Amino acid sequence: MSAKLFRPLLAALVLTTIYTIWAVVTDSTHTLIYHLSGGLFIAGFLLLAIGFFSNMSANGFFKGITAGFKKQREAKLREVDGDYYEDEDEESELLEAKQKRASNRTAPYLSSGFICIVVSLLLSFI
Repeated sequence: MSAKLFRPLLAALVLTTIYTIWAVVTDSTHTLIYHLSGGLFIAGFLLLAIGFFSNMSANGFFKGITAGFKKQREAKLREVDGDYYEDEDEESELLEAKQKRASNRTAPYLSSGFICIVVSLLLSFI
C-alpha cells in the first residue's frame, strides 16, 4: 500500500481510537462496538470533508469565488496608478498539472472516508 493511501487510513485509525477511548470512559451505558461505530463515522465524515474541500480547491472553486474580489482590488489600484496591472494568471499547462496533483491527493481521502462510514454503518447493525 502506498503512502498516499496509508495516510488517510492512519488518520482515521487515530481519530477512531481517540473517540472510542473517550466515549468508553465517559459513557459506560453502551458497548465498545457502539462507540467504535461512532468513532468510525466521525473519522469517515472528517475524511470526506477533507476530500471534498481538496476537490473543490483542485477544480478552482475557491479561485472563482475570489476572482471578483481580485477584479475589484485591481480596479481600485488602477484609480491610484493608471499603469497598474496584475500579473498574468498561471499558464494553462501549469494549472492543469497543479489540478491533476491535487486531484490525486483527493481520491484517497474520499475513498477512506466512504469506507469508514460504510464500516460504521455495518457495525451499527451488530
